[in-house]
Amino acid sequence: MAVVTVLVVGGTGESYAGDTRQRVGGLLAEVTGRLDERFDCQWVGYPASYGPVPDLAGMSYLDSVRAGVANLQDRLNATPGPVMLIGYSQGAVVIRNLLADRKSSRAVVAVGFVADPHQPPGVVAGCDGFGLAGEGPAIPTDVPVMWIADPADVICNASRDSLLRDFADLTAAMSIRDVRGWFCNLWQVLRGNDFQNATRTSISPRQWRQDVRRLRIVMAEIAGYLPRKLMWRGLQIVNRSGGRHTAYDAEPLAGGTLSGCEVLAQWLQVQVTFLPFGIDRRAA
Repeated sequence: MAVVTVLVVGGTGESYAGDTRQRVGGLLAEVTGRLDERFDCQWVGYPASYGPVPDLAGMSYLDSVRAGVANLQDRLNATPGPVMLIGYSQGAVVIRNLLADRKSSRAVVAVGFVADPHQPPGVVAGCDGFGLAGEGPAIPTDVPVMWIADPADVICNASRDSLLRDFADLTAAMSIRDVRGWFCNLWQVLRGNDFQNATRTSISPRQWRQDVRRLRIVMAEIAGYLPRKLMWRGLQIVNRSGGRHTAYDAEPLAGGTLSGCEVLAQWLQVQVTFLPFGIDRRAA
């Protein structure tokens, strides 16, 4: 008999507006498929959009995350007993935003993040940077959290002054369906100097020398994000360092023998083992 419900939030392109599926899909199915009968795993649908990705007319990343938070909150409210949350990429951002209001998430007893765009510095061995989207909403200190990350995945481990941080900051509101809203957001970010690299950007010879280094690093970061095989004018190009953001279900983590999904599944099994017997969310 299940003693805990696992609500699963996928990454960009793994869900869609109006997604009412219950069965877990996407990369995190490799986590839930390894859990035992103590877990009741359920998918949480939401737009999972980043502007024109994966749908040209898709909503902005910011609106997608907001819709995801609302859907996750509804499911959490309707779920009895203790709950664990796991999210991949944009799904991790959805969970973070929900957890920012601890009163709304008091039933949550553990959280797992795979490729968190707001990953803090130092939480994963080998990750010297931090999440591409910068510091995210605070996570309640009484909730156990596991981060799964590949040091070569720019989404969760971008260099501190990565040029891709500017791209992320300036495209969060990007949407063809609301171009005016996007440009209003762009103006606010630029006018307020409200982007992560604001204090690291200037017009000077010293800055230009730094930018040469930053360009070299960003090329490596982009290569790690792109697929291992690329097609260009009918030619197949092998990108040996690619696919880092999508390999958590298939390749061992750096320095180990288990994939990221296997590591997270084992951690969840340990967490449920030590849950207080008879825990009741209503008393939390």
